[in-house]
Amino acid sequence: MSASEYLVEDLRRVREMLGLTQESWGERLHFSASHVGAVERGERPALPDYLGAVDRVYGTAFMKFYREFIRGEWTPVWYRPFVEYEGRAKLLRIFQPMVMPGLLQTEAYARALLQALNTKPEELEPTLAARLDRQEIVTRATNACRLVVVLDEIVLRRSVGGPEVMRDQLKAIADANQRQNVQVHIVPFTTGGYPGVLGPMVLATVDGRTVGFLEGHLEGRLIEATDATEALEEDWETIRGYALPGQQSHEMIMEAIETWS
Repeated sequence: MSASEYLVEDLRRVREMLGLTQESWGERLHFSASHVGAVERGERPALPDYLGAVDRVYGTAFMKFYREFIRGEWTPVWYRPFVEYEGRAKLLRIFQPMVMPGLLQTEAYARALLQALNTKPEELEPTLAARLDRQEIVTRATNACRLVVVLDEIVLRRSVGGPEVMRDQLKAIADANQRQNVQVHIVPFTTGGYPGVLGPMVLATVDGRTVGFLEGHLEGRLIEATDATEALEEDWETIRGYALPGQQSHEMIMEAIETWS
């Protein structure tokens, strides 16, 4: 039995133990009986919005189980080792020259991007949910990870999902930039050639050491060797040196929002 199957069985067991019908269970959660039934029959994945509601109403811990055992099922195998580091990181440094990093994507932007990447229709919702749920490391109330992001200006200008999606995405970036643990910097078009054209990178500070991740066309590569991570840190600092300071970056983001209106 897979972790997802176990979760479904446990959801049904708790409902029946409480003596509730699917309708009365769902009514308290503000989900329809048909939604509850589809989850329990395995026709619809149990996603964080549903599991979170169950936890709040019934005092369960299904989200903890989801994050420990389910989320990884919808994360590419080659990416799972880094996601483990990401979840324990005190500091994440991300450079992205093409698209918004997953930790800052809105649901609509992430959905449009996954569709553009030809994600299978039956895998879209659970993959999307797993991506969005990872963002809790930045937004949680205690011990939130510090996030420093450098974006190429093209990320603000490339249409993913259309003008409305882009406008809402950039507003979300601007809002995130106001959080004490988040910094977003922009490398402007006027920079010309710089080391960032070689591609995106992520550096995670975990247990006092640095772990890197480099994305590829088919899959990514985990970087753990000290000499390699030191080289990536040098590249990161060089790239960050080309980025605008915080206030100027914020002003560029706000200007870009207007272009999508």
